[in-house]
Amino acid sequence: MAKIESFSDIDLALKKICELSVGIEKINGEVTLECNRIKELRKNEIERLDNEKKFLEQQITLFCEDNKHEFADKRSKEFTFGEIGYRVSKSVSIPRVKTKVVSLLNAIKAYGLGKECITYEEKPNKEALAELDDKDLAKLGLKRIIKDNFRIVPKIESLELVK
Repeated sequence: MAKIESFSDIDLALKKICELSVGIEKINGEVTLECNRIKELRKNEIERLDNEKKFLEQQITLFCEDNKHEFADKRSKEFTFGEIGYRVSKSVSIPRVKTKVVSLLNAIKAYGLGKECITYEEKPNKEALAELDDKDLAKLGLKRIIKDNFRIVPKIESLELVK
């Protein structure tokens, strides 16, 4: 395709964009199908390797649990092919049921632990700010940005009409 010099050239270019988009999607679809075919062919092999890996990890864990005293001074051990070790982690399970969460929040507030144990996320609401007039935006130190964005929207379905 040559240089665009008229609106009819644009229509021809849009047709070409549609054809290219269809070609790209066709190839992407074929790639996905081929990847899925290869994954399916190798599924048993991957499963076998994964099971063997999990078994070895389980054996290492069981051995280390039986010999936990070896980790009393130094919490990890370095080997040629990796590292094993224990790490202390802390967590608290928070209820998922909304009524229990509300009850927990009330209890936290009642004990005066609200500042440390409750997080609040505050952020500007862009949609609401965009609705303010320019004077109010100026008071807030904000400016309205108006752009005239160009767009190209190919109608791929129109290719079917041409054939």
